[in-house]
Amino acid sequence: MKKDAVMVLSGGMDSVTMLHDYADDIALAVTFGYGSNHNAREAECARLHCELTGIELIEIDLAFMGRYFESSLLSGADAIPEGHYTADNMKSTVVPFRNGIMLAVAAGLAESRGLKAVMIANHAGDHAIYP
Repeated sequence: MKKDAVMVLSGGMDSVTMLHDYADDIALAVTFGYGSNHNAREAECARLHCELTGIELIEIDLAFMGRYFESSLLSGADAIPEGHYTADNMKSTVVPFRNGIMLAVAAGLAESRGLKAVMIANHAGDHAIYP
């Protein structure tokens, strides 16, 4: 691949690592504002790392998710459960179909720009609890 991919870049450690590892393949990165507790901090990180790698970044507002979707991740820092990252704690942080929505937008950007691949970074903890 040579600069023919769009990447969903949250600004978290998984996607920033992928951005640097595959910088030669990425033509465009996209980050989303959807109202999560850590969204502003991660968007700032996404901007910084796109600047460092010279990769164009598009920021897209998905604020409707924060208004209409149920998740402790969208309900303020106090709503996120404390303690071990167990199945019950993880369930409360799921933002319904978040990654699917982001991938659909990224696929539309890829098609619009003639790019051939869509990339997303998920860590090993993203298992069956996340649909």
